[in-house]
Amino acid sequence: MGKRTKMVIVARTLGLILALLFSICSAAETRIDFAGEGQAQSSAQALGTVQTLSTEIQALKHRVVSLNKDLRLMEEELLFPSSTQCSVFVSLDIGQYFTLESIKLKLDGKTVASHLYSVKQRDALARGGIQRLHLTNLNEGLHTVSAFFTGIGPNGRPYKRAATMEFNKGKGSQYLELAIVDDMAKQEPVFSIKQW
Repeated sequence: MGKRTKMVIVARTLGLILALLFSICSAAETRIDFAGEGQAQSSAQALGTVQTLSTEIQALKHRVVSLNKDLRLMEEELLFPSSTQCSVFVSLDIGQYFTLESIKLKLDGKTVASHLYSVKQRDALARGGIQRLHLTNLNEGLHTVSAFFTGIGPNGRPYKRAATMEFNKGKGSQYLELAIVDDMAKQEPVFSIKQW
């Protein structure tokens, strides 16, 4: 079974689950009688129906979330096959001499990504987090990647630096890391691009 066929099946299943959810809610509305002679009995029945529906809705929500995750993974496999996939990640070691504000990424001379960093994102990177900045398809052969870093450097001054690297894309996935590392000896940040 092809990837496209699997995506269609998952999408149809998701549609059926949503249709079922709406039909359950509609059926519940017609069964509940909040007014009338047996108001106490009707209220108890309505409460039981609402609790049952709530349980069923929660189960359906979990199922929809799971199907959505599977659909996203299939979509990524379809759009970015492992033979042409290239991922660019950002890492920050310590960050004492540089406060990252933004990164602009160029691949083969074309701007492909840019990102402005919030305080929470900088803190996550400083604690050892890795951010996937860009995912693309690349043909085999020689490519050039350039990264432009903007932020606040030592002594609170605006700081702009760039790093460039040529790399040879072979068969299979390619991973590049934009690394920002503090050089304790020089007391300044060092910007580099690593190929994995």
